[in-house]
Order: sequence, then structure tokens, then C-alpha cells
Amino acid sequence: MVETYNSVSCSREGDIFHYRWAARRCLKLLDFNTTLEYITIEGPSEPIEGELVIDVAEYSCDINSNKSVEYFQLKHSTVQLHNAFILSNFKNTFEGFAKVFKALKQTNHGYQSIKFTIITNRQIRADFKENIHKLSKDEIVDSRFKATIKRYTKLSDNELMTFCQSINLEDGEGNYDAQKHEIHKELVTLTSSVIDNSIINNLVDLVWGKVVTPKKNKIILEDVLKIFGVSSEKELFPAPPLFEKLDGYVQRKQHIKLRTAILGAIKPIIINAGGGAGKSIVCCQLAADFSKDSVAITYDCFGGGQYRKPSAKRHRASDAFIQISNELAQKGLSDPLIPRVYDQDDRLMRSFLQRLKSAADSLKQHNSAATLIIMFDAADNAEMAANEAGDICFASQLLKEDVPEGCRIVFFSRPERVNLLKPTSSILRLTLQPFDKNETLEHLKTKFPDASLADGVEFMRLTDGNPRVQANALSLDEDSIRKLLLSLGPLGTTVNDLIELQLEKAVTKIKEDIPDSFQEYVDAICTGLANLPPFIPINILSAVAGVEIEKVASFVSDLGRPLWLTDNAIQFRDEPTETWFRNKFSATTEQISQYISKLKPLANEFPYIAEVLPSLLLQAEQYDELIELALSDDLLPENPINARNIRVYRLQFAFKAALKQKQYADATKLAFRAGEEVAGDTRQLKLLFENIGLINNLYNFI
Repeated sequence: MVETYNSVSCSREGDIFHYRWAARRCLKLLDFNTTLEYITIEGPSEPIEGELVIDVAEYSCDINSNKSVEYFQLKHSTVQLHNAFILSNFKNTFEGFAKVFKALKQTNHGYQSIKFTIITNRQIRADFKENIHKLSKDEIVDSRFKATIKRYTKLSDNELMTFCQSINLEDGEGNYDAQKHEIHKELVTLTSSVIDNSIINNLVDLVWGKVVTPKKNKIILEDVLKIFGVSSEKELFPAPPLFEKLDGYVQRKQHIKLRTAILGAIKPIIINAGGGAGKSIVCCQLAADFSKDSVAITYDCFGGGQYRKPSAKRHRASDAFIQISNELAQKGLSDPLIPRVYDQDDRLMRSFLQRLKSAADSLKQHNSAATLIIMFDAADNAEMAANEAGDICFASQLLKEDVPEGCRIVFFSRPERVNLLKPTSSILRLTLQPFDKNETLEHLKTKFPDASLADGVEFMRLTDGNPRVQANALSLDEDSIRKLLLSLGPLGTTVNDLIELQLEKAVTKIKEDIPDSFQEYVDAICTGLANLPPFIPINILSAVAGVEIEKVASFVSDLGRPLWLTDNAIQFRDEPTETWFRNKFSATTEQISQYISKLKPLANEFPYIAEVLPSLLLQAEQYDELIELALSDDLLPENPINARNIRVYRLQFAFKAALKQKQYADATKLAFRAGEEVAGDTRQLKLLFENIGLINNLYNFI
């Protein structure tokens, strides 16, 4: 009875060793620079002779489409741990590996590399390893050993040499208990959250689930991400840069001075400039101009105007730090940072700073002068969005931290908003100046190559040297410099006045070019643009304006540079444009109410509408309807994930509105309802995280 118990116990320990070791291999899929595509458990991805000896297989493909595969067999010992393996212990293993080897040779498998690896926690005799090595070199080995391995493999001498070249023997692996500690150590490097047994168990369960479903034995990146509660790889990059791409740009006179100041700073730097001064372009120019051994990462806080969208936030630590950390990981400079629902800002900050230090240290190993530069464009916009949402912004918090050695941190902001970042007196502030006459002339020559210095001086005077005003003027496609200068008026005033004048002229010109009977639709489109939150789907703008989609698209095209149309959604290119439209075409409460009536029937179909309805109801002074909507499940999109996110958002929105209105009874009801919703989500996520099998079953059911 005792012997049977020990046998069963040893077998279970071997299984656990197998599952935990394979779970660790699954974490390799999270490496952004790995060539590993997927892993199979208990056999290869396709039927092949000899497959029964394969415990794990790893399939890889590099950037040149070169494919490779590595087959693993795992051996765990408890009782005979101190007795080294000899060849006869691997009779079945070598027989199976050889069958796989021959089967692949006979087919057009397409693998540039094939490996067979034995993993064990028990030692393998040194002479065994040495004989395999000699056979791979076609050297003389012990005749009995060679005869035995040829009998096992049934391979010719040449085949045996090639086969042994593919053999890899790895002994001394930690036992099943050590594997658990290794999983914990590796998980700690991947997330800022506390690693408990549930996530380790879920990872192991992922492997076990493939053992019991042999026809579905493949594990891919998305399977591993689900363990962390991440639905897709996109969540690892929550705030990708959306900078405007320019074909040509003017090198700033201050470029070298700014670059030198950044490299010489040991504390964060704030570079400030007014609207339209070219902060974003300079940020990108600087990032591209550091030495090849240094690395610069730019974080786009504005995000093409999406920064204020509830579904596209960029101001939180969970947005910025995860985005930047994983960009560093893509460059092979640090570990990835996997988001989790329980992430806390302080832990994210520590994980982020650790990755900055790791990346900076890695750079200096190759070049002691190399520097890591992290630049945050439109940091003031991030602070504004945080204030509007009642959140904490990462920017002002990061300014309070010590910068890791070898790292530089730069923030870009408008001068009147620098105070939002709460900088201390020790923070260096630099000012980005407008274009001077030479920069202006270079800019002018991008459209008029024959422009003279006098033309450049006059263009600078009329535009106040503001790059955006100049770019807007050049986009009007005037056919001569004289007409261009006349379009700017006799005298340049403030930058904002110039931008407003340009927009006024552009809209007026569109109206003049169409019949009087069609001019009303221009005002309708402009009013919709001014009062709907970004990004506005073109079909939604068409619906509220009562104008055909083709006419909306035509207006956007005619207006040109001030507007973006991407993925069938419209957005202002910059803040001055947005401000002018809102001031010029501000809607009345009656117009907003009409928008609401037109949009309500479409809310279930379009998440954008469900998301913006709370804001529109507040603008229309329909406070009671806002509260009623927030407390109900009406007008939500059909997608359950979108519905849940929007339900929570509008509860939060209505709660803040109730507090501002001093409607404390409503605020209390909303708070309780929001608490129920968030608590339900938390319980659901906790249940799924602790029982990963439920997620697999759910996806199979779907």
C-alpha cells in the first residue's frame, strides 16, 4: 500500500512539474521581441509519428518568415533524484524523437530549424552528454553507446549525426516546487500588482486545460493575456501616439539648444509655448535627433483630440505608464508591463520608474553616454482632462519623483497652463520661440520656392511668426505670394485673432462657392461640430445636422487643414480651431434637445451616442432625464462590454452633475447604484481571475 501511494504521489509531482514548467514557457509569449508564435501541450500541432513522446512543442517564426520548432520531453524524479540518467533511461524518448525526425525529413515541413530537448530536474551523466556531442561532430565515440542509440533510432551514421546536432539535454532544472517559485518571480516582473496564488494557478490551469482537450492543445498570446484580464494586445498599448504626420518640416533655430538642455538636465524640464507654436512637431523632431545609442519615447497626451473622450483617456497612470513601458519593452530595454484591473497608481509609478532605470542602465551598457529621454507632449491637456473627469493626472505626480540616473523627462505645455503641472521652483522651464525670419522664409518656400527674404519678413510680421497660422495660410492654396499676404490682412494681431480670421474666411469662402439655398447646411454642420464631443462619426454628424453624409464629407474636404477625417470620424486639428467653432456656433438648449431626439433611437446601435447622451442632456438642461437615464439600463449599446463601461460612465457623470446642482438625494441614489455596478464588476472579474477555466468555457460557448 505504501509503495502504491508513493508511486501515485511521484506521478502527481511529475505532472505538476510538467504543468508549471510549461506555464513558465507560456510567459515567453509576452516578450514583444520573441519569435515564438504558439505553444502546444501534450503533442505537436499536427499528427506525426512519434508524437507521444512530445510533452511541449514551441513554434517560432522570425521577421524573415523562417520557421522553427522545438520539441520537449520533461522528466521529473523524486525517489531517484541523485541517480544520474543514462542512455537506457531514454530508450522510449529517443525512439519517439527519431520517428518525428524521420517523419519531418520525409515531408516538406518548412522548418529551418528543428530541435529536440529533454528537460529534467535530475542529472544526466557527463559521458552521456559527451557522447551525444561527439556524435553531432561525427567524432569517434564508445562503440556500445553508438550501437545502442542506433538501435533506438534506426538512423544511418549521417542521419544520426544530424539528429544529434538537434538534441539538447538540460538537466538540473528545479523540481515541481521550485517551478512555482520561478513562476512567481517571472510574474512579478510583468505587472505592478501583487502576485497571489490565483494568477499562478490560473496560468497552470491554462496548461492543464490543453492536456484534457488534446484537439485544442495550442496556446497563443491572447490565451496568456486572458490570465491577466487583458482581452487583446491592444490593451498593452492603451494610448498610442496620434501625432500628425508631416512630409516636410522646418528645423528650428532653437533645436540644438533645446537638445543640449535636455541632455544636461538631471531634473524634469518643462518646455512651454503658446498655441500653434509647434510644440508637438518640435517634440517629435527632438525625439528623432538623439544619437543612435540613445532612445527617446514621446507620449501624446492630446491624442488627436481624443484625450477628453471617456473611452480614450490618456491622463491616468494606467494609460501613460503602461504605454511607455511597453514601448520600451518593444525595444528590448525592459520587461513588459501588463495591466490588471486592480492596478494602483503608486504601484504603477514604482513599476514605471523601475523600468526607466532598467532601460537607462541597459543603454549605458553599450554606450556610457547613451541617454533615455521620455517626452510628454501636451501635458497640460492631460491635467485638464483629469480635472474635468475628477481624476488624478500622472504628469503632476511624476514631476514630484526623482528621475532615474541616465534618464531625462520633458513636459510640453502652454505657458498659461504650466501651473496645472504644479512644478516646483527647481524645475527648469524653457520657452519655444515663434519662427524667426529665416525659419519663416524656409516655411514659405515649401509652397513658393522663389520667395524672397522680404517676402519672408512680411509673412512673419503678418503671422506673428506662428507656425500654425502660417500652415493654415499656406493650406489655402493661393496662387501667388501677394494673394497669400493679402489674405492675412494689413496688420498681424494676436495669434488667436489670426487663427479666427483664417477660419472665418475659410467657412465664408465655402458658403460663397455654393448656391444660397444650400448655405444653411454649412451652419448646421458647423453647429454639430461645435457641440458634439470628439471624435464625431460622420454618419452621426449627418444625422444631427440633417445633411447628407456626402455633403458633410465635402465640407470637411473644402475646409481643409483645420479638420481631420480619419476612420469616418471628424476631429478638430487643434484647440484654437475647436475654441473658434464652439464660440461661433454654440447651440441653444433647444437645438441640443433636437439633437437628443434625433440621436436617442440610434443609441443601441452606436456606442458613441450612448456615451455622449449624458453630456447633451446636461447641456439641454434636462437634468431629470439625465438622472433617470443613469439609473436605468435604457439606451445602451448591444455589446455587453461597451454597455457596462458606458453604464458606469454615465452614473459617474450624473453623480458629479447632481453634486454641482446640490441635488444630494439624487447624488446618494446614484452613488449607491454606481457602487452596486462597480462591486458587481469586481466580483465578476475576481471570479473569472480565480477560475480561469470559466473564461475558456465562456469563449468556447461564444
